[in-house]
Amino acid sequence: SRCRGAPPCRASSFSSLPPAMATASMTLMRAAASSRALARSWVRGCPPVPSRCGGPGKSRDVVSFQRHAPGRHHRPTARRFAAAADAEDADASTSTSADGASAAVAKAGGDAGTPPSSVPARDPSKPPEPDTPSVPLGIASSGAVLVPHPDKAEKGGEDACFVLRDQGAFGVMDGVGGWADEGVDPAAYSNTFAERSAAAVLMGASDPRDVIRAAHERVKIVGSTTACVAIMDGESGILNVANLGDAGAMIARGKDAYFRTPSQQHEFNCPFQLGCVEFYPESDGADDAETFKVHVRPGDALVMGSDGLWDNVPHAEVAETVEACVRGGKNAQETAEAIATIAFEHSVDEEYDSPFTTEARNNGYDVEWWERAKGKTLVGGKMDDIAVVVAFMDEKEKCPPPAPEEEDETDGAMER
Repeated sequence: SRCRGAPPCRASSFSSLPPAMATASMTLMRAAASSRALARSWVRGCPPVPSRCGGPGKSRDVVSFQRHAPGRHHRPTARRFAAAADAEDADASTSTSADGASAAVAKAGGDAGTPPSSVPARDPSKPPEPDTPSVPLGIASSGAVLVPHPDKAEKGGEDACFVLRDQGAFGVMDGVGGWADEGVDPAAYSNTFAERSAAAVLMGASDPRDVIRAAHERVKIVGSTTACVAIMDGESGILNVANLGDAGAMIARGKDAYFRTPSQQHEFNCPFQLGCVEFYPESDGADDAETFKVHVRPGDALVMGSDGLWDNVPHAEVAETVEACVRGGKNAQETAEAIATIAFEHSVDEEYDSPFTTEARNNGYDVEWWERAKGKTLVGGKMDDIAVVVAFMDEKEKCPPPAPEEEDETDGAMER
């Protein structure tokens, strides 16, 4: 049967995970029946983190694309306001949100201070030449924001992400929404995949492709997900990235997009994806993930996101936003919130020419002929779940020390 739903999304679902994994913070998002949405984060030994949420905005019925697995088709959806939630910077965190479509075209930018127009085009699979760090690097701060699609707000959306600051490991997974047409909750697979990915890192995996492979082998439920995992080697100053599908990562250096991953799609709106081959024989594999070694330095910022981010915000605008936040003294969490806010604002703007609609036009999609006769064209943001993860890099000695293990007596806090 392909009709099983997702398990309940609650902090106590971590009880079966290894002790180290159980210290993770779990961001829970639920839409209240009133005009506000609820979002809380549980961290062992810490009080719930105050949420920053908005109420539903003006509804508008537009035709958008439902991202699909191979053989699945687009369908119209109603696009409305989505509630945002933030996750506090912690040693380990796992969160959920998103579904959508992507059209981000990967390329690499130049060094800080170099105008993007003067940077010669190059192969995005060949990251920039190394800047050898003079000192070991670490993660100064990290943060995550998740904005579920309004139709999925009660369960928190269909994306998942993990943040393991002490290990320098981060991941974003995006459950493929086309499974909903089969009676399957797309969140079940992506949530479990994120948990297994984080567990693999905590058990010693340091290669992001191996992390993806380990999770793929251990998730035995119906569904599929895209996956992007980044792990920093602080001693060498190398950020190892593996990406499969249309989530992605970028390095912001100054106002420039120093590096960004390309999107992998079988066809427009049909990303590479991982699923249990017993239920989904067409699944791609971990070996299909593209891998990158990016030399980073103090002051660089890692930004990861689901396609809900990249479909609505160009990489250059993300880099400019990061630079403005850093200049304003904001930390990684506040920067993630700023990026997610811009993504949401673009997603509900009917006149905005988003990266998604640009790619849609390039693939033959447009308004009806009578609208084209009036000079109209396909534009507009793409309403979707939005997941954003941000990590600031700095000299290791300037970064916070590893978070201590919490006592078992705090277990009950996660279950409340």
